Amino acid sequence: MTNNLKKFNKGFSLIEILIYVGIFSIISIAVITSSVVVISSFSKTRDIRNILETGNVVFERMTREIRQSSGVDTSNSVLGSSPGSLQLNSTDESGNARTVKFIIENGSLNLYQNGALVDNLLGSDVSVSSLIFRRIVTTAGEAVKIEMTVVNTNTQNIIPRNFNSTIILRGGY
Repeated sequence: MTNNLKKFNKGFSLIEILIYVGIFSIISIAVITSSVVVISSFSKTRDIRNILETGNVVFERMTREIRQSSGVDTSNSVLGSSPGSLQLNSTDESGNARTVKFIIENGSLNLYQNGALVDNLLGSDVSVSSLIFRRIVTTAGEAVKIEMTVVNTNTQNIIPRNFNSTIILRGGY
């Protein structure tokens, strides 16, 4: 008769199950929160990289064109205010006169040569929120100071980055 009265204590009690579920829930929430933070950081880093790459490419092109030019066409440029535009007088490889113009149109930074649109210098998901050209004239030569703010347009977090440079025109050094 004593064998029939033995209790078999196999399995979990209700309290143990609740504790295990609680611990699992806390760990799951921590893992999910960490994943969201990592993904958000990756997205922000990608946006910043895109802005910096675009800004560097634009500045390289502007620097090359300004250094190769012989002068600033002040009558066809907007200097000292945003959105600015810059028209340069230059010559091509054959020695023929050519003009190069940088201008913001509908959020795009366009490059014109001899009045014809060549290219939008900005990459996707990036726009220029401010662009100021300043002409510097000295007895030794001429230079152009560029102040540009580039922002991303594809996310809710607007990330502005400022770019500044002063470039001396050909023959000014």
